[in-house]
Amino acid sequence: MKKVVPVEFLLFLCYNRPTAMAQILIINGSISGSAGNTAELLALAEERLTEQGHSVDYLELVRDPSLERIIDQASKADAFIFGTGTYWDSWGSPLQKFFEITSSTEGDSCWLGKPVAAIVTAHAVGSKGILSRLFGVLNVYGMLIPPLAGFAYTFVNHVALTKEVAPEELEKELWSHHDVEIVTHNLLQAVQGTREWKKWPSDNVHYVEKWLHLYSGDE
Repeated sequence: MKKVVPVEFLLFLCYNRPTAMAQILIINGSISGSAGNTAELLALAEERLTEQGHSVDYLELVRDPSLERIIDQASKADAFIFGTGTYWDSWGSPLQKFFEITSSTEGDSCWLGKPVAAIVTAHAVGSKGILSRLFGVLNVYGMLIPPLAGFAYTFVNHVALTKEVAPEELEKELWSHHDVEIVTHNLLQAVQGTREWKKWPSDNVHYVEKWLHLYSGDE
């Protein structure tokens, strides 16, 4: 006699199946390498990944790794996190050289279909534009961009948030170092094929308000 498997048991298996451990390659394209600001955020990302049992490899592009090493490590990876600082409206020269020497691998299996996240730092301005352009290049390489998988963090953000000088509603509009957790979470969701995305807070109430009254004086 055939046995019928209860639906509840199938649902239990579906939502409680073991999570495969991922191999993540962090690629630091900043000029300062492991001594810079970008490295601080990448270290936070690495910590969150390893705490969950995932493996992390690291490429510090300022050390000028060979193309063979880059391809070897990329081939072993399930996903990537790119990081760079901001230098005159562009990413770091180590990252630029990376793109130049790996351009022949565009669309290769070492990149194709693998999820990617990105973190860009800056002193004040320019990092958001670099983040957008960086994702454009990474997508052309064949990498998959999950939702909310990148953010830009500046010294201005850092001071406003850590010194508590920003009003509460404005804090929701500023990327925080805490957003590393959201970026790594969504990257892993893409690796594992699940869709339990996280999002960062945003101010959906005050964004249309006028805040500048230098000329009119009608504050």
